[in-house]
Amino acid sequence: MAITTGKRILKNSLSVIAGNFLNKALSIAILLSLTSYLSPASFGRYTFVIAYTAFFGIFTDLGLNTFLTKEISSGSIKPSTGFGHAIVLRFLVTAATTAILLLSLLLMGYPADILWLAAASSIALFLSFRGLFFRTVFNIPFQVHLKMGYPAVINFLNELLTLVVVLWLIARSATLFSIILGMALVNLPGFVVLAFYSTRLVRPKIEFDIEAWWRILKGSLPLGAAIFMEGVFIIIPVFVLSLFSSDEAIGFFGLPFRLVSSLWIIPVAVMMSLLPRMSLDAVTTKASVSQGFSKGLKLMLLAGLPAVLVTDYFSLPIITVLAGDGYSAAAPVLSIMIWGTFMYFINTVFFYTFTAAGRQGLNTVVWSIISLASVLICVILIPPYGVTGAAVGFVAPLAIGVLVNLLLARRVFTMNVVPVLSRFLLSGLLALIIVTVLPFNRLASLPVGLGVYVVTLLYQGTISLREWNEWLGPEKVESKKTF
Repeated sequence: MAITTGKRILKNSLSVIAGNFLNKALSIAILLSLTSYLSPASFGRYTFVIAYTAFFGIFTDLGLNTFLTKEISSGSIKPSTGFGHAIVLRFLVTAATTAILLLSLLLMGYPADILWLAAASSIALFLSFRGLFFRTVFNIPFQVHLKMGYPAVINFLNELLTLVVVLWLIARSATLFSIILGMALVNLPGFVVLAFYSTRLVRPKIEFDIEAWWRILKGSLPLGAAIFMEGVFIIIPVFVLSLFSSDEAIGFFGLPFRLVSSLWIIPVAVMMSLLPRMSLDAVTTKASVSQGFSKGLKLMLLAGLPAVLVTDYFSLPIITVLAGDGYSAAAPVLSIMIWGTFMYFINTVFFYTFTAAGRQGLNTVVWSIISLASVLICVILIPPYGVTGAAVGFVAPLAIGVLVNLLLARRVFTMNVVPVLSRFLLSGLLALIIVTVLPFNRLASLPVGLGVYVVTLLYQGTISLREWNEWLGPEKVESKKTF
């Protein structure tokens, strides 16, 4: 029996999510090991260097992966040619980015120990899968073919090896520099294996074609600008904390951020799996991006609110179990920041929908507004309120982004999602009321509230099992691409 596109999308999404949750479990184990070994001040320096490197990692992508996945899926460019251009462009940009990263810290007068830590961390810009780094260029063939399970397995083994190396370094009482260097270099085996299998799936055609590079960059730069502004948004709270607060405050912010951002793979995996189909739909007259958008939005709302409730209610146990009582001050920060992740879920659906429709510039507008709001809020709130102000500076801009996305979707695509969004929020509010008023402990009341949440959505018809059965059911025609 031929597998349908819907089932391929579902399988691809689940494999990516499962793989990344296994990775995150290992990442949490690594995080637990580091927080147990490092003081809050040392962990603050670690957080700053890793966040600063991740911010510059944005420039190694420039939206090329997403844009070329869209172009190859819609048939606008040959896979081998597009893949080859992506490899060359991203390598050149990564090399330049590494130099600029180190030069920027030098010009801003950061001490020598931070410069050495950043130099070790910058190796990850080429080898690591943890950010939008050069290594992810080899995901393009797997994304187009909806076979992201292969990179997921490779990345999991890579993370397992990282945990082993970190534990070995800690056992040897290694310095922070040695730990960061080891965590960067340990990505090399995974890099080699991923590149090998990726180039077997689609053989890249390496060409020196400046005109073609410019056409690709012209299409991808709006996405790159949006990703850049997202990176600005991420680094702003940490950067402002480094100016107006202490290393300990950065540590108390960094731990919750690592936890809530680990959930971001859920919307990215789902929407990246939907992107090839939505991109093809956008250039046909029989379908539109609204179908993928509707399914993606409902999935994110269905998953997002329960994640918020569970994390919010158990923030203190989560923090103390992972990092010990010394990090208990991070629990209130986690309770605030998890709401930002819910907003991020929604914003990600709009991001990929606008991209599939060829309106990448809208993403630049949205994330520019989010970043500007983050600057203003953080500069105002962090000096008097410290890490709490940073948490608000994380959540409030993402909420503003949701409002801007709603307005743009209605104006540009005539999509009014307020009714669906309001039904999800009402069901979520009812679940929250039930959880808070039931005379049970949280372990007993939380499942009841979540059950009510799902049942009310089914009762209202907001979630339709028939809709999903039709989407996952047999298709009359299934076209195959030749690569």
